[in-house]
Amino acid sequence: RRLARAMEDMPTPTLFADMLAGCAAGAAQDMFLHPIDTLRARLDVGGPTKVGTATAQSATFGASSSLGNPARMMLHEARTVIAADGLLGLYRGYGLCLIGSTPANALYFSSYQVLKRLLRPAGFDGQPSAASASFVRDSAAGFGAEVVAAGLWTPLDIVKQRMQVATDARLSVLAATSAACAGVGIRGLWRGYLAGLCVWGPFSASYFGFFETVKQALPGEGTTTTTAASVFAGAMAAILTQPLDCAKTRLQVGACEPGSTFLQVLRRTYAHEGIAALMRGSVARALWLAPGCGLSMTVFELFSKALGGSCA
Repeated sequence: RRLARAMEDMPTPTLFADMLAGCAAGAAQDMFLHPIDTLRARLDVGGPTKVGTATAQSATFGASSSLGNPARMMLHEARTVIAADGLLGLYRGYGLCLIGSTPANALYFSSYQVLKRLLRPAGFDGQPSAASASFVRDSAAGFGAEVVAAGLWTPLDIVKQRMQVATDARLSVLAATSAACAGVGIRGLWRGYLAGLCVWGPFSASYFGFFETVKQALPGEGTTTTTAASVFAGAMAAILTQPLDCAKTRLQVGACEPGSTFLQVLRRTYAHEGIAALMRGSVARALWLAPGCGLSMTVFELFSKALGGSCA
């Protein structure tokens, strides 16, 4: 009942403006940072040999894991992809992102604004009061936004990541979708939905908690403050949830024993490969999500203000 009232209190033009702003934010993030997401996915599954037949140009897991630290592994993987497939190899699945992430981001950002309005006491202008910012309340709003948007993001992630980690750069969206559905039907596109929530729920919760807290603590207002707070929050949330993302990625692309659960993949990866395997993609994840969050939140607020949304 309180949620319905919060949505009624938010004028339709404001909600629509936030959805358009969310579309713009997602498109901007994917355009610039998709290559780093590709490297993150490949590092999480230990390179292409985990999910397909290795080619002469592909790096083996053993070779990349011997490089010592996540930053060197990421650079090594980037050189491997470019040598095998050119720069376009880093943009596998990008077209799918343009189609799928637009409505997902619209739903994500607008849901957060509605839930923030619901959970925060309103100020004199009827908007959520900045003085009422609370790490717990803002984290709860972020988690709730992820729950709402995950239904759209999960199929997108599964198909996109299969294309990103495949040894064949020519793998099509249709072929990746068929592989995901093989043996289980269309529900294969939502394989790992709960695992995704186990990763992105805590990420969104910690991200928005850090973002709103740091933004309020920084002097001044405006674009610079929003960007700085968002980059910091994105980096913190990315590193904190990296082990969970590693297990989720392996589960979604099939780089694990059939029938494995999220917790089983997490435990087995730690038991057989150690904490280093779980943190292998941490640098790529932080380099993807920190600037991605900074860019997307800045674009969201700029578009929301321009269109008369909740940030106006």
